[in-house]
Amino acid sequence: MGKVRAARELRGRGIHLSATAVHTIWKQHGLATSYDRLRRGGAALSESQRARLRRATISRRLIVRAGARAGANGSGNHPRREELIAAAAKIFSARGYQGASLREICAAAGILAGSMYHHFRSKEDLFVSVHAEGFLHLNEVVDRALEGKTEPWDRLESAIGAHLTELVERTDVVAVTSASLFHMESSRLQRRLNRQREAYELRFRKLIQALPLPQNVDRSLLRLTLLGAINWTRVWYRPGKRSPQQIAHHLVSGILRQRL
Repeated sequence: MGKVRAARELRGRGIHLSATAVHTIWKQHGLATSYDRLRRGGAALSESQRARLRRATISRRLIVRAGARAGANGSGNHPRREELIAAAAKIFSARGYQGASLREICAAAGILAGSMYHHFRSKEDLFVSVHAEGFLHLNEVVDRALEGKTEPWDRLESAIGAHLTELVERTDVVAVTSASLFHMESSRLQRRLNRQREAYELRFRKLIQALPLPQNVDRSLLRLTLLGAINWTRVWYRPGKRSPQQIAHHLVSGILRQRL
């Protein structure tokens, strides 16, 4: 959970703190980075969070080794991999894959262009990593939204609401992930993105499979149409009217449940 989301959830509980104040408190307690917070999570971490922690630990070890080699060669230390991903997500989100340059991304991350290759083999690998990070984040928020839910329609509505919330708040990594649904890249890159997308879509396949639907309903077509409608929301959504949860409720309870 980032500082902006933490501040928002605290406000929902009557505790009014800015994102900066949340970060200051985290910093005072040694929790300034997501890695620090995951390390302190212990048994409370979900399986996806534990996987993320393992991946971050391995990544940090590799960065330390790369930094040691660079130090021996007289060059400077390299920034953390997650900082490079964050900078790339912001630029990919604004300019798209083709419009973003490695020079611009590295400048935003505060490193020399050549230093990126200590962490990623190419621009394509960096983009795929940002894309994967977006799906990892979506999986985590949907998992939280589904906790304690057992009724099939409620589970679908909760999953859609969680997905829409991340989509319209335009978290950079999620924006990159959702944009790939509308912009086809090279066939090789698209195949890599499709594998990540299919893994995420599997959860919606299971959610729709659990619905009590008439036999003549094509569940695959329903899933594809529904995902298209959800992701198109980022194009027309304007804050201040209906919330993501209200949109999800109208879509599921106001339309699907009454007509299927």
